[in-house]
Amino acid sequence: MKLSSQLREKRKALNLTQQDLADQLHVTRQTLSRWENDLSYPNLDTLVQLSQILDLSLDNLLKGESNPMVTKISSDVRTKKKYKRSLTIVGSVLILIALFLILLAYGRATQNSNIDRVNPFLETRYGYAILPTPSTSTRPGKIDTFVSDDPFGQGSWLKFHTGEYNKKNRWALVKHKGSYVVAIRLVNKKQIPLSMREQAGSFYTKYHSKNDGSRTGKQFSWWPFD
Repeated sequence: MKLSSQLREKRKALNLTQQDLADQLHVTRQTLSRWENDLSYPNLDTLVQLSQILDLSLDNLLKGESNPMVTKISSDVRTKKKYKRSLTIVGSVLILIALFLILLAYGRATQNSNIDRVNPFLETRYGYAILPTPSTSTRPGKIDTFVSDDPFGQGSWLKFHTGEYNKKNRWALVKHKGSYVVAIRLVNKKQIPLSMREQAGSFYTKYHSKNDGSRTGKQFSWWPFD
């Protein structure tokens, strides 16, 4: 027997009007009327309520070949599963993006060259830096100096190895991506473009956090974008 027929006959057997039953289900009378005339079908949750109120088993309500109710419920279940799966995928992607950005921010804040190297939001820049004055030709360790990237003083403090240099060639052209130094080239002051000579400087000074602020040259040192 169709669902519509079962609802109508059982409701009448219990002396319930459409409005009475609709009130118990918290739906409109018009909605119940559409169910009893095969114009629409209740969802699975409402179907459970109907089985309890009308004392009908779910098995009886869903019996019958090509029952549109079964088809609808199956479709609803598939839709919910698909929605849940899509929501899980989107949520996972957003979490991964957030973790990736946190990692990049950590790399910028700590000047981790390995992280900056793979940061897709950082541009490769070319800047000039002055090196400490050596007393003789020397092969120093890692230099910590300010690298100016443009004539307006924008740049950052970077650490890198220079190899052997002397008093004449104590400036460096630095190719870098964030704190990751791609390459350096030792130059003398005359080889530096005029617009950059003043920024490159003539005297080497060490980094002081109170005077120089963020090593990255940014207001927010953790900002992972250029």
